[in-house]
Amino acid sequence: MIIKSSPPKWPIYVVIFFLINVLLASYFVDIWPTPNCVSRALPVLAFSEDRTLKIDKYADWTIDKSKVGEHFYSDKAPLPTLCMILLYELIRWFDLDEVSENTGKKYPVYIAYRLGVYDWRDHMIPELIPILMVGGLVFGSLPFALIVVISFTALNKIKTPLSPVLLAMLAWYGSFVFVFSGTFFNHVFAGFLLLLSFCLLKKNNNFFSGFTLGLGFLSEYTVILAAPLWFLCVLMKEKKIFPPFIFASGILPSIFFIAIYNWFITGNPWTMLNAYHAAGPLQNLHHNYGFSLPSLKAIWGLSFSGWNGLFNFAPMLYCIAFCIILLLIKRKKLLIPLETKCLALFGIIFILVMSSFFTWWGGWSYGPRYLIVLAVLLLYEGMLIISQDKINKLLFAATVFFGFAGAWIAKATLVYMVPFPEYEGFFNPFLHVLLPDLFAGRFNANNVLTAFFDISPKVGVSCWLVLYVISLVGLYMLHKKWFVECRK
Repeated sequence: MIIKSSPPKWPIYVVIFFLINVLLASYFVDIWPTPNCVSRALPVLAFSEDRTLKIDKYADWTIDKSKVGEHFYSDKAPLPTLCMILLYELIRWFDLDEVSENTGKKYPVYIAYRLGVYDWRDHMIPELIPILMVGGLVFGSLPFALIVVISFTALNKIKTPLSPVLLAMLAWYGSFVFVFSGTFFNHVFAGFLLLLSFCLLKKNNNFFSGFTLGLGFLSEYTVILAAPLWFLCVLMKEKKIFPPFIFASGILPSIFFIAIYNWFITGNPWTMLNAYHAAGPLQNLHHNYGFSLPSLKAIWGLSFSGWNGLFNFAPMLYCIAFCIILLLIKRKKLLIPLETKCLALFGIIFILVMSSFFTWWGGWSYGPRYLIVLAVLLLYEGMLIISQDKINKLLFAATVFFGFAGAWIAKATLVYMVPFPEYEGFFNPFLHVLLPDLFAGRFNANNVLTAFFDISPKVGVSCWLVLYVISLVGLYMLHKKWFVECRK
């Protein structure tokens, strides 16, 4: 049945659903001084102290940096960092940036033990902790919670064979997208912006679809690959030349912004900072930004491999693929919206492009982090498609359980700092890294209970499971009572 309710209850429920998911997504907040996050945080600190984006004073704190002339800069897409500059100024104005030298050092930090440093806590950088924490909340936890809410509300509008609460929360928390919530990376934030662009595209809101896609590009450069496909989609739907250019006009502010940003730093509006990467092992970025031709090894590695395959780190995609095949068999002709077809084409192109990148695996990572923006779109649209028919509950349960187990154990141990193999052959992070860490008791102390109440990391990470189950059951029962039973 189509689930509806009286007006007062629905907004209240959505707010409750959102707040609970913000709590679940922000329970783990990353303050580790890892290269990617530190690279985003250093310009924030530099601007706060010296009103500059140059990170010369702190260049030794990260390998993720670019050198232009005699000066060092972050090599990352600028939007999250520039937004964080404004937030950090506000934090400092309220004197909320003070931390002690011992913050984050009470419990061992195991992220570098495979490099020979069993305990990394002496390498913690107290000056960056407020930036990393707030950055993780604003650009990791909050967009992840919004992605879950957007999915839930979309599923709630249609006839779903399973509760939209269960579909949305089990699928998203059972994916590697959840692992990157609470971290000051760009991927979840860019995925949220691209999802918003896709939803606006479906609603024919062409200008703002282009605008949010442009913001996604400023957060993760590869998002721009969606622009020509979205443009083509608008053209085919409207069958007029004017609407596609309305869409393109929404992207233009971001294009102008990145041109000015590049010109200000590199002297060339169309040369990104990636082309000046300072790290020796990443010199390939100086040539075509590290892109060449796709390889079969990379295509397999990014799609189905146990090491970094998208389907294995967002296993709900297996369920989606199976259900779509069944729908095609049953109905012969499955009514697929034009936007979905463009999304499928985008997925193929995106994987091919990323498989041509020289570090396609993403360095130390749980899952193919460069594909997070694609995973967000595929999971969202895939759930809407399979809700047209009955979902194989056994397959659904198996895939979300497998994904959930991997994501939670990653959060409980190394999070995203999973080393990539230095050997050929079968490698699975879940079996070869995360489970051994879990059984060895190498738990992540970056959780709310440990950080604020000094509860042991083992208990802290375990309590998230209890909180998640209570939240899931509570939201399911409340939704059933307010919006299902009242219709009977």
